[in-house]
Amino acid sequence: MVSLKSDLKLKFDEAGADLQVENGDLQIAHEEENLAQAIVHRLMTDIGELEELGHPDYGSRLYDLLGQPNTEETRSLARTYVLEALSREPRIKEIVSVTVTPNSLDLNRIDIEIIVVPVGKRRPLTVFYSMLLEVV
Repeated sequence: MVSLKSDLKLKFDEAGADLQVENGDLQIAHEEENLAQAIVHRLMTDIGELEELGHPDYGSRLYDLLGQPNTEETRSLARTYVLEALSREPRIKEIVSVTVTPNSLDLNRIDIEIIVVPVGKRRPLTVFYSMLLEVV
């Protein structure tokens, strides 16, 4: 069976990501949790940002949407950009769905629900990612 691997667990917020520490110890994300974390990290990273580290295709184009209005057209572009980013993740066997909706509490935010089937698994994995469109 293919492993979805393990990595240091990250804590995500509007400023980015930081290592998650509990009782002075670094925490580890395993298997599906690691894949979910990797998907969010890929979406948060501007494509090309890691080129100097040898990963020119890592990331997404979601940052191109910053400053755009929360319209159907913007949400459609966001969906396209997410699908592009997910297609480059080798631990995803199948992209079941990507749904982009306006956030009900903040009109400057979009909510993205991603359902994928990981490599070597049968059960789908659901990942949520929320993105602020307005530059603050």
